[in-house]
Amino acid sequence: MKALDSLRIFVTTQRKGSLSAAARSLSLSPATISRRISALEEELGVQLVDRTSRNLRMTEAGQAFLERAEVVLESMAEAEQAARDARLRPEGRLRVHSRTHIGLRVVAPLLPRFAQLYPDIQVEIELSEHPVNLVEHDFDVDIRTGESNDSGFVIKRLLSSDEVLVASPAFVKTYSRIKHPTDLPNVRCLTYKREREATIWKYLDEAGEQQEIPIQGVLSANNGELLRLAAIGGMGIALLSEATVRGDLRSGALVRLLPDYRFAVRAYSNGIFAVFRQNRTLPLKVRAFVDFVAEALKDEGQR
Repeated sequence: MKALDSLRIFVTTQRKGSLSAAARSLSLSPATISRRISALEEELGVQLVDRTSRNLRMTEAGQAFLERAEVVLESMAEAEQAARDARLRPEGRLRVHSRTHIGLRVVAPLLPRFAQLYPDIQVEIELSEHPVNLVEHDFDVDIRTGESNDSGFVIKRLLSSDEVLVASPAFVKTYSRIKHPTDLPNVRCLTYKREREATIWKYLDEAGEQQEIPIQGVLSANNGELLRLAAIGGMGIALLSEATVRGDLRSGALVRLLPDYRFAVRAYSNGIFAVFRQNRTLPLKVRAFVDFVAEALKDEGQR
């Protein structure tokens, strides 16, 4: 690792701005710092530092070398951390928040296998229909649809999933006249609704323009799982995340309607995301959970 030590000495010297400051930072003498930089220059065959100036100033070659040396040291630090992590087992309490329907239909089926792989992690999951502040509510991970604009958090796409119109085969047979999104206000619909807001379903028309359809549902609920069960029972058409009804579409319990159009309730989120706090060193338990869910959903999507 002697070559890496020389890189660290050179990079630290440039960051600190002087031999003496670098020497104090590295617990070496200024003379040692100077000798190591000279040896590095001799090995490279180029001058890295302009010694004619009273200040410590890099040459053009030194600047180019510095930029690449910093990348090497950063990569090495990550490799060292990965090696240390490999010796450790993720453990501790992991607090996860999720939208109710996503938690029940997408996350819950994965938990038994996760527990087998990581028996030392105690998972606590809270389901709700409202966004949460991870810091204020002490959550490690939030599973949500739609990306966050908060730069203080890391956002990882777990799964691509559009919202799709679904209904039971019997309902589709009865209402076979549904040919266009503008037919929807005239049939029985099951709507997701929070508080007293009006229900608007959005879709992209043939020209790619967004259109809006006011929907007066025969059933409104703030829980997607309830709407899914009502749709399976033949009560009407529901607009749900494709990931939550994928199994029902495979089994034939539900049928997708108007597949040539893209729909949304609020925004075209096109996915399920994990949001977690941006720490310099991501806790192993968080990394293990997010990576596991992402990989499991990737496999499911490929199947």
